[in-house]
Amino acid sequence: MKSHKQLINVFQLISSSGYFGAENVLVQLSAELGKSGFCNPIIGVFENLQNLHLEIIEECRRHEIETNRFRCRGKFDFRTIRELRKFIQEKKIDIVHSHGYKANVYSFFANYGLSASHIATCHNWLGDEAKIKVYAALDRFFLRKFDKVIAVSENIRQKIINSGVSAKKVAVIQNGISLNRFDTCQSGKDIRKELGISDGNAVIGTVGRLSSEKGHRILLMAAKGISKQFPGTIFIIVGDGPLKKELQREFNSFSIIFTGIRNDIPDLYQCMDLLVLPSLTEGFPMVILEAMASKLPVVATRVGDVPLLVNRENGILVEPGDVEGIKQALLYLLKNREIAKGMGQNGFQWVKDHFSSEKMARDYMGIYKDVMNTG
Repeated sequence: MKSHKQLINVFQLISSSGYFGAENVLVQLSAELGKSGFCNPIIGVFENLQNLHLEIIEECRRHEIETNRFRCRGKFDFRTIRELRKFIQEKKIDIVHSHGYKANVYSFFANYGLSASHIATCHNWLGDEAKIKVYAALDRFFLRKFDKVIAVSENIRQKIINSGVSAKKVAVIQNGISLNRFDTCQSGKDIRKELGISDGNAVIGTVGRLSSEKGHRILLMAAKGISKQFPGTIFIIVGDGPLKKELQREFNSFSIIFTGIRNDIPDLYQCMDLLVLPSLTEGFPMVILEAMASKLPVVATRVGDVPLLVNRENGILVEPGDVEGIKQALLYLLKNREIAKGMGQNGFQWVKDHFSSEKMARDYMGIYKDVMNTG
């Protein structure tokens, strides 16, 4: 059994491509851990020279969470592994907690043979993207050697077990959210003014990485039909990714606004009337919790754990890839504003009752205690 100190040092490591669901979970978790009197959270972020996204660092500063950059010069940089290993030793890290393929692989080598316990959280375990084939293959192998693997949904848990990780090592902890982050934001009028949207325009928004599995093309195809019936409707596409330029060329319209990466997501939600998540695959999407915390009705596809979040009381579910289904769901809410408003209120209460960041942190602390006692 490992000896306990007053505080255990938990090192959270991530390779970030923007401030999305996994980044938000990591920050909210670390903020709650810092209040617990049990953990000292320390965040590590790869400084990827080919894809520099450090928005998470600004958010960590806002929460006064210690954050460290680790320069990464390529897909596999042995110097980065040495830097991480030295950091783990010098900071007397008790638990290395990695998030995502790259962080899992690098932290495995950096922590190999050291005394720190090792856990990973799999936020959306796809395992088949061409660009990350090597990382995905290594991830499937190395996760078997971790002390604990956390899936954010039952669907992801089954995928991890099917890949060869012992079921005893895999647990499910659903994501949580801090309601305060969305209660204290602006009214949305300033954002509308900035984006050139008048008060009378209906605004439909989506937030996420612009990649094929997120289904943006499906939404934008539906947007054409919606604009014919509601000509003033504006579609806000928040995020960046490999499909951004292609989508901008294909759907070039004054009614479609591609905002790119933003660090004021709560304020952006306040300028929206509806949130749509047209994904073809998902795990446990934080964007839905964020939208509900902002009292927005949600239209989402029936993938991953989305049906556990969206029901008839707080939104509408459609089948993935169904352009007509998304169009009709959004038109229904645009035509029935009071029903939409009621769904938004119900969604807020649902998140408040079931998906708080405090509960998520308590669940993780239980895992930390287990691996410390059995390591």
